[in-house]
Amino acid sequence: MLNTYLIIIGDEILTGRTQDTNSHYIASRLNELGIAPKSIITISDDKTIIENTISDILEPADIVFVTGGLGPTPDDLTVISVANVLKRRLVLDESIINRIEKIFTSQKLPVPELATKQALIPQGAITLDNPVGHAPGLILKQGKKSLILLPGVPVEMQKIFETGVLPYLNDTYALKPDFILFLRTTNIPEMAIVEKISDVLKKYKNIRTAYLPSILGVDIRISGIKDKKIYLALEKELNIRLIQYIYGKGQETIGEIIGNLCRKKRLTLGIAESCTGGLIADKITDIPGSSEYFIGGAVVYSNKLKKLLACVKESTLKRFGAVSKETVLEMAQGIREHFNTDIGVGISGIAGPAGATEKKPVGLVYIAVGTKKETISEEHRFTGNRRMIKEKSAMAALDLLRRTIQKL
Repeated sequence: MLNTYLIIIGDEILTGRTQDTNSHYIASRLNELGIAPKSIITISDDKTIIENTISDILEPADIVFVTGGLGPTPDDLTVISVANVLKRRLVLDESIINRIEKIFTSQKLPVPELATKQALIPQGAITLDNPVGHAPGLILKQGKKSLILLPGVPVEMQKIFETGVLPYLNDTYALKPDFILFLRTTNIPEMAIVEKISDVLKKYKNIRTAYLPSILGVDIRISGIKDKKIYLALEKELNIRLIQYIYGKGQETIGEIIGNLCRKKRLTLGIAESCTGGLIADKITDIPGSSEYFIGGAVVYSNKLKKLLACVKESTLKRFGAVSKETVLEMAQGIREHFNTDIGVGISGIAGPAGATEKKPVGLVYIAVGTKKETISEEHRFTGNRRMIKEKSAMAALDLLRRTIQKL
C-alpha cells in the first residue's frame, strides 16, 4: 500500500472564506485507483509552516499531494518552500513563460511582470500542462518518493489531475485498482437504504460500504471489490432493491441522465417553474448540447404568468390556489402545448420562510410531468431553509421527469 498524504494550503480555507473541495476530489479519485490517503492536512500560507509540514510528511510518504500556493502573488509560497525542502534551485522554464505570454496576448492584455514568477520551478521538476489556467502542475521525484504540486483553483486542479497526474500514477506505480460501485439515489433516507440492502451486503466479504448523504439524496460507495463478476452481481442485486430510487451510477448527474434519455428517445422538453425560480432549467442547461432537447423554460412566479405562459385557468387558481396539484397539472400540460414539446414539467410550492398557511406549510411542493398521453403529479413536504427547499424541489422534479421518460 502506498503511503499517500494530502496537504491543502490556503489562508482562505482556514478562515472559512473558501470551502475545500480539492481534498474531496483528490481523495475520491485516489480511492478509485486503490490508493487510500493516510491523512489530509490543511495549513496556512506561511513559508515556515509549509516547509516544516512537507519535510515531516516526506519522511514516511511515498506520494505527497500539495494544492495551493502556485500563483504569482507574494502569498503564493509553495514552489519556493518545496525547493528549499528538497535543496533544489529555482530555474526559469521558458515553455511556461511563453505559454503565459500567449494567453495574455490572445486576450490583448499586457503580460504582467509577476508572470515570470510562475515560470520559476525547482530544478528537475516535471511540468504538467494547465489547459484552463496559468499555473502548471509540478511533479518532483525524490528517490522513490513523488511530490505532486497542483493549483488551488478547483477547475484547474481537476483538469491537471485528469490529464497529467493520472497517467503519471499509472505509469509509475502500475496500479491495480479495485472495482468500485458508486450508486446515486434520491427520495429515500439513509436509514431506509440500510434496511433495504444490509442483508445483501452481508453476503460479500471484505467490501467496504460508505453512505454519503446530501440534501439531494444519498450516494452509496462500495469498495474493496476484487472480482468483476462480484461487482456485476452486487450491482444487479442493489438495483433490484433500490429500483425506484437509483437515478445514476458513478459521477453522473441527474441532468446528464435526463439529457441522455431525451437524446435516446428523441424527446423535447419544456418547463414551467414557480418556487424553484429557474433552478430546474439551470440544471438541465448545465449539460453541453442540451439545446438538442430542451426547448425552454418559463419562471411563472406570479399567477398572471401562470395563466399567460403555462395556460393555467383562472378558475383553477381561484378554487385550488397556486400551490396545488390541480395547478401544476395544468402547468405541465400548458407549457408543453405552449412550447410544442413532447414533455412538460410544472412545479409550484412554498419555499418559505413566509407565505405559509395552516393548510399549506413551508416546504409543501407540487410537481407534475405531462406527456401527450398522461400527466403525473407528486406532492412533497420538504424541510430546511429556503435554498434547501428549492434544491430538493428541483431534484424531485428532475427525478420524476427521469422516471416518466424511462417509461415512454
